[in-house]
Parts: sequence; C-alpha cells; structure tokens
Amino acid sequence: MIESTRDVIERLLSAYSGLPLDILYVTGGGSELPPVARILRETFGRKVRRSAYMRSASAVGLAIRASAQADALSEQFNQNFGMWREADAGGTIVFDLIFPRGVQLPKPGESELSIERVYQPAHNLGHFRYLECSKLDERGQPTGEITNWEQIRFPFDPDLQSLHDLSAYPVERLPDQIHLTIREKYTCDAKGNVHVKISAEPSGYTRSFLIGHSGTNGASTNGSGSKRQLSLTA
Repeated sequence: MIESTRDVIERLLSAYSGLPLDILYVTGGGSELPPVARILRETFGRKVRRSAYMRSASAVGLAIRASAQADALSEQFNQNFGMWREADAGGTIVFDLIFPRGVQLPKPGESELSIERVYQPAHNLGHFRYLECSKLDERGQPTGEITNWEQIRFPFDPDLQSLHDLSAYPVERLPDQIHLTIREKYTCDAKGNVHVKISAEPSGYTRSFLIGHSGTNGASTNGSGSKRQLSLTA
C-alpha cells in the first residue's frame, strides 16, 4: 500500500514536471510509521516537512470548517525564527529573534512584515546562520524543536565584494580604521516567504536573499532564489 501511494505521487509529479517540488508537506498519523518515513527519505530527501500536528490534522481541519469565523482565520508563525550572532567581541553567541512565534502573516494585498537590523561590523564577512525553534528559554536562547535554515555569507570588507564564492575565505577582524555600516532588512509576505536585503555602507553594495531551509541555495543579487515553506498554522 505504501509503494502504491508513492507511485501515485510520482505520476502526479511527472504530470506537472514543469513545476519543481519545493516542499512535501506530510501529515496524518500513518505518516509516522517507520516504513513511510524511510520511503519519503529515499524518494524526496530533505524536501520532506512534517506537520506540527501529525495526528490532529483531520480534527484541526474539521474545526476550521465548522467554525463560523473560518474566513477570518489567518496564518501565523508557529516557530520562532531568528539567527545566531556574536556578542562581546566574539566571546558570546546569542540568538537574535527576528519573527517571534505567534506573529500573524499579512493577508493578501496587505503590506509585508518588516524588521531591520543596523550595526557596525567587526569582521571582514558575515556568516549568517538562521534557524527556527519551538521554544525560548529564560535567557532567550533556542530550545525545544530546532530546525536549521540555510547559511548565508555576505562580504562586509569592500575588497571581498567582487567575489562570488566566499566559502574559502576565513572570518577575520577588520582594522579599526575601516568604518562600515551594515543594514539588514527582513520581510515576510502573505505566503510565508522570508527575504533579507543586506546593504553595506558607504560602498552601497547590496544583495538580496530568499531564505531557504538547510541545504538549499537562496542567494541572489536580484531577489530570486529557492523557496522556503514556513512552519505556519491557522
């Protein structure tokens, strides 16, 4: 029965081969069976995303359908989204919460969620490590279920801004006489797509990223990139 289900899915994907699969969203108690999880990994690799309510999908759907206010429901973050940052001249790693759990997404046609970070960098390039987590402890650090998103490198040093691949360059401290300002602008649209636009001043160098989850490539200079399915709930 599991193999026949996989055959149905593969025929469906073949019929729409021009539309690449970004995320396979899995729900239902049966999907927790070990053979199901194994076949999903074999077929779709890291593209599989499990529902936060594996055994309650039918009940949740029926509750929404039965609600007289179903049309008024809106999606929201059910995880905390943010990134690791260095503090105390690199001596401490802290979690920077960008979009907290429970924040509602804008409805279609409404303005995007937006938040900015502005700072003076201490190093030659930024290594941005994004993640989402189900809980925060008393110090504001991630705990509970933690999922890593992709990592992004951005050149702070003007001498590195003409390079495309920064993976071979070590992170080093900048000379004190170099005065730079970095601006990060994060946005989230009605579909749950999270973008970041990073700008270096005074050079004016800017790159935009559609942030994908771990293993994808979301970097782009024109705003295009891989798609990320957020953990959302109605």
